[in-house]
Amino acid sequence: MKHSKFSTIVIFIATLLFISCSKDENVHPPSDELVTLSFNMIIHDLTRQSIQKQSINDIPECSEDTPFFVEIILMQDDIEIVGSSQDPFRIDLASGQLFTKYSSELELPPGNYSLEHFSVHNEAGDLLWLAPKNNGDMALFSSDPLPIDIELLAGTKPYIDVPVLCYDNRDVNEYGYLFFELDATPLLPYCFFANYCDDSGRHYPARYSLEISINDIIIYSEVNTTGINEAGNYFAEPLCAAIPVLSEFEDDEEYIDYAITLLDWDEVYTINEPQEISGSLSLEDIEDQFDGDDNVEYEHIFINCDEQVADIDLPDFESAVFSDPTNITNPYYGPDEGYIYEYEGYEIEDGEFPDEPSEVIIVERRAENKNILGISTVIQRDYVAEDGVIIEDTDDWLAQDDEGNLWYMGELSLNYDDEGNFLDTEGSWETGVDGALPGYWLPGNPQVGQRYYQEFYEGEAEDWAEVIALNETVILDVGTFENVLVTKDINPFESGVYELKYYAPGTGFIKEEKFEDDELVEIVILTGIIVID
Repeated sequence: MKHSKFSTIVIFIATLLFISCSKDENVHPPSDELVTLSFNMIIHDLTRQSIQKQSINDIPECSEDTPFFVEIILMQDDIEIVGSSQDPFRIDLASGQLFTKYSSELELPPGNYSLEHFSVHNEAGDLLWLAPKNNGDMALFSSDPLPIDIELLAGTKPYIDVPVLCYDNRDVNEYGYLFFELDATPLLPYCFFANYCDDSGRHYPARYSLEISINDIIIYSEVNTTGINEAGNYFAEPLCAAIPVLSEFEDDEEYIDYAITLLDWDEVYTINEPQEISGSLSLEDIEDQFDGDDNVEYEHIFINCDEQVADIDLPDFESAVFSDPTNITNPYYGPDEGYIYEYEGYEIEDGEFPDEPSEVIIVERRAENKNILGISTVIQRDYVAEDGVIIEDTDDWLAQDDEGNLWYMGELSLNYDDEGNFLDTEGSWETGVDGALPGYWLPGNPQVGQRYYQEFYEGEAEDWAEVIALNETVILDVGTFENVLVTKDINPFESGVYELKYYAPGTGFIKEEKFEDDELVEIVILTGIIVID
């Protein structure tokens, strides 16, 4: 692997201190009527901070230049008091220090002010560090983005707390500023989720550390978050890092090295010896997992697991309690009674989205129920029409247990040709018939990395799903949906084929994307909700 210089990523923070004494180069007796402002900075390592998937953004690479002065804009009641957007006010730093010299311009009457701009420069005037504003993406990496409210009290000499990020000539809109001309620097997110299997084959979400390096220089190091959710279940969150796209490497050249180390997790599992999974990534590897900010797939790591399929849960139907099975309260399910959902399906060819849909899908809940093994189930009807002709008409049978899990109890699928002639009932099955077992239509408390069978009819129907996200945002013509659940659905009998399904809380199923050999071939989207009179 080639060796090249890669600067450590850091964040700089000016610390808020209210003190009665001053530093050597800041000696200036306070006035009875004026308050003197100063700034002081402390360095913190950004690579030690946790970066979750929902907050991945470009992380600035720091310059090794020496900071020499800062520029600020201070306002009061929407009036520029010190500095302006056309001419920010300059304050020199004390020689060899990270605090500002005394400036008479910063002797101000007591009152309330707001800091609107704060930047740090080298002696030549080049911008080194910049305080992000709260309307920019970089605000996610600041504990206190601009504007910062400042209350000046008589008799004090405050040092104002201003977090600033290293600046690397990227698109200024990410910082929230509008009066610089900048060049963009690309970074891409890459996310890991891990499972651990003990020697008996039982699997767990894993607690682990992740270390990412370039040319043996660590750019990211973190331990994932674990805990117990409201339902009393243990969970482990994924880890995501922003990976720099370095032009000196070819697209297929591996230059990112990662190491995942399994850690003990009290009350969940115990490991006898350290276990590590390591590997290297190229730009092509990273791009394969990335399809825009709202579609980043996790690299699923299995530790001590012989086969990934061993990680799939067959839900425990025997232990499920169904006190009120037709009262569906799972927030990711729809439609409710009295509503009809309309969807359109589009076939994607050569990456082109067609002008007209290839099919229309209607989903509604029938008024009647069906009894399966003594459990009353809701009948959800969905039918697919092409050119106005119904080609598939299906009744799905669903029941919710007392834990909020929505069970898929079977289906009756009637298939027709393109002229509406009945063909067969292929795909139909029922719990308890010929050994068929139910699975989850939707789990009651989904967790990222959770895998579960949706149905299990050995050799005939063994579909399973994996929860890959819980907080996606999806924008459709019918509205914007937040905190969307995303599952990756697999039919093991269709090699190279999978579907991403999107479920919005309070609405239900809103979108589906079908892939073949990682190429998008079909998309289904919610286009309307009809209220039945």
